[in-house]
Amino acid sequence: MRLIKHSLSFSFATLLSRGLGYVRDALIAYHFGVSQITDAFFVAFRLPNTFRRLFGEGGFNAAFVPIYAEQVKEGKEREFLSSALGYYLLINLSVVLLGVLFAEYLISIIAPGLRAKPYFDLAVFMGRWVFIYLLFVGLSAFFMALLNTRGVFFVPAFAQAVFNIGFSLVIALSAQGFGYYALIGGVLVGGFLQFAFHLPFLRGIPLGFSLRLHPDVRLLFKRLIPALMGFGVAQLSFFIDTFLASFLALGAISYLYYANRIFQLPLGAISAGVANSLLSALSLGEDRGKNITLAMRFLFLLSFPAVVGLFVFSEPIVRLLYGRGNFSEADVLMVSYVLKAYSLGLVFFSLQKALSSVFFAKGDTFTPMKASLLAILSEGTSAIIYAFVLKLGAVGLALGTATSSIFSFGYLLRKTYQLVDWQTLMESSVKVAFASLLMGLFGLFLKEKIHLLLAVPMCIILYFSLLTLFREELLVASLNLGKGLVKKLLNP
Repeated sequence: MRLIKHSLSFSFATLLSRGLGYVRDALIAYHFGVSQITDAFFVAFRLPNTFRRLFGEGGFNAAFVPIYAEQVKEGKEREFLSSALGYYLLINLSVVLLGVLFAEYLISIIAPGLRAKPYFDLAVFMGRWVFIYLLFVGLSAFFMALLNTRGVFFVPAFAQAVFNIGFSLVIALSAQGFGYYALIGGVLVGGFLQFAFHLPFLRGIPLGFSLRLHPDVRLLFKRLIPALMGFGVAQLSFFIDTFLASFLALGAISYLYYANRIFQLPLGAISAGVANSLLSALSLGEDRGKNITLAMRFLFLLSFPAVVGLFVFSEPIVRLLYGRGNFSEADVLMVSYVLKAYSLGLVFFSLQKALSSVFFAKGDTFTPMKASLLAILSEGTSAIIYAFVLKLGAVGLALGTATSSIFSFGYLLRKTYQLVDWQTLMESSVKVAFASLLMGLFGLFLKEKIHLLLAVPMCIILYFSLLTLFREELLVASLNLGKGLVKKLLNP
């Protein structure tokens, strides 16, 4: 159950971060709504944010953790860390410099439809400044890999919350007076605070700086290239949405951003914690079959009811989070439709992240890359059909993303199905699905009668009560671990 304990710790911190992220996005929506400024900013911020996912939550962590875990076990991490940090910084600075210099060309590539629009120059100007954020978040990603390997999950996950706090304060205090400059300032201030937050927790880790190429850093590069390619292919999903949305009407980019931010709450809180914990557990040589089955059960237990909840309550959720200031009722409806489309892929995206960790733990970075490539090909094809042939616009792009998750999950499952205890998984999944559907019907009944903030907790209580009635063993174990984590937080 150590896997679930670490997953809950990471997920709790991620949940706090996502909650604060909504405060940030609500402030952006209040001051700027859906406009030329938001379309320009979300395109500009997409560049460094994608590299953040690539280096932080993705390829680097997957390649680095198994090697570093072995170094820690052998007590030889000092020279390796110094060399790894030296080359990591060198690469990071080079990417930042190239991003600043070639922002115009990068934005033209990811959103070519913007070139014919009056806010293209604004997007380029913002892109040059916000790319500097990658320097801070890159170091944060390195620190996260160190702490995750040592069993510390809460601190690096909460660091993103620090970014959101800094960003929100800048927007709240300066948006009225400085306009879109507040968005740039928020990114840079938040990024620096996120980086600085890690520093007190790194005591005892022998960090240094060296450009001497350690033998295991060579191995890191060998694994990192296909890992980055795999996660880079996965990040092409965001670029496909932006690329195609740039040819749609004003606001499509913003609709996708606002909806995706809500969608990322369950995806980030649920799947990222389990995937990181599973990677660490498997890298340390723990039972593969038992941990994979446990991770899949736990993910389904949390992600399937989240899909039902998002589908039932999408409109009131969007209205509660964004529906004020310059964010109109028409914007609320459009974002809710896009959110419903995204939610259809939540279960498959969550399971895909966990199954990818199985391959990363044994140094296989090519298989997840192939799965991601398959997903991108399916997304590009289906998104064009949904958005342009069937005329579904931004909703069609989100449906394309959801469709791609089925292909990537299916490919990874084909490679790992023999490791799964299918009888246990299916027994658990049937209970979860039945409880979720009953919860959804209850939600539809409550939706028009009481406020969202009352309806959602009542649905959650019903769901977990039903699982208790169905004697779902994993729920009992998770609740006990959750109580332990709360006590630890209250009495450190």
